[in-house]
Amino acid sequence: MYGKAQIRGIIRLQIGFTMLLTIALLLIVDQKAAIASFSGGLIAVLGSVLYSLIAYRARLAAAAELLRRHFAAEMAKLSVTLLAFAAFFMFYRDVAWAWVFAGYLVAASAYWFGLLIKFDGKK
Repeated sequence: MYGKAQIRGIIRLQIGFTMLLTIALLLIVDQKAAIASFSGGLIAVLGSVLYSLIAYRARLAAAAELLRRHFAAEMAKLSVTLLAFAAFFMFYRDVAWAWVFAGYLVAASAYWFGLLIKFDGKK
């Protein structure tokens, strides 16, 4: 079971990856690409925060309850992610869509890197 420090660490890592990509694109490509990648990363971070709020609400519970919470959290994350992408593309038509997905994928990949790191809450 992950502790709060591990969950916060992974979300911070997602934010860090998003900011790193955004700054790199701002310096290398242009402002439009940077905003697009930042938006994609923000969608990924939003989904992760929602997942953690739903799945880890209770400390101790029966296995069936934990499974139900994780399933509900994943469905909520998927729904919010799809709605956020749909709303983003609907309201911001002049977007560099490839950079939006790149930002999302970079932020989402931070989860897999976060599994390799032990966040213990100490600074």
